[in-house]
Amino acid sequence: MEWIVTKDYKSMSDTAADMIVEEIKKNQHLCIALPTGGTPIGTLENLAAAYNERNLDYSKLRCFNIDEYVSLGKDHEQGYYYFLNNHLYSKTNIDLSKTYVPDVFAKDLEFEAELYEGMIQENGYFNLILLGIGEDGHIGFNEPSIVHEAICHVADLDNSTIDANARFFENKTEVPKQAITLGIGTILKAKKIILIANGKKKSDVIKKLAITNEIDPKFPASFLLTHPDVTIICDKEAVSCKE
Repeated sequence: MEWIVTKDYKSMSDTAADMIVEEIKKNQHLCIALPTGGTPIGTLENLAAAYNERNLDYSKLRCFNIDEYVSLGKDHEQGYYYFLNNHLYSKTNIDLSKTYVPDVFAKDLEFEAELYEGMIQENGYFNLILLGIGEDGHIGFNEPSIVHEAICHVADLDNSTIDANARFFENKTEVPKQAITLGIGTILKAKKIILIANGKKKSDVIKKLAITNEIDPKFPASFLLTHPDVTIICDKEAVSCKE
């Protein structure tokens, strides 16, 4: 793993966006998986700014949701597709027909997850995936567990994840209890992985990731140790407990 420590959230976002822009310049047909939540907002908005300021073309990109809440459609303000569209897609010339998200209203959600995996496979898997990390070490919605699904699947969300995401809803009871998410194996098939983290709330999990030297299914981020091209970009607050 390569570690990049930046002075603050803005620098973290700038660095991550610059790395992604360089990948887009090398391959305008980039197939990319994108996260949601508080951490990636700056990175996504920087990508939108780069499109306008650097005369870039995003029209050939293929963009996949890393995950999506079950029961929240594309037009729901707390849905993850809505989030990506709001912060990136709608501000650029990204072709919406090349943006992908599982159908969370499908009658058979497990089959829908398999179909989503099939779409990813048809696109040659990801050239790049941008990840966040949960305070419990989850990546995507792959929560701590004794066993993990390798491919896209329906995930039951841990109470800690529900609690963390409750701030985006009027009350905790509105937070969905399930999501369709990329599997650990799907994530690891990406050619390049960038993980971003910021703030003191992430310092414990970043410290754990920094000292981890073996795979622990109860710490999903540890699977990244098996990947040949992982860059972790954190601000100083997130690594305040790293040493």
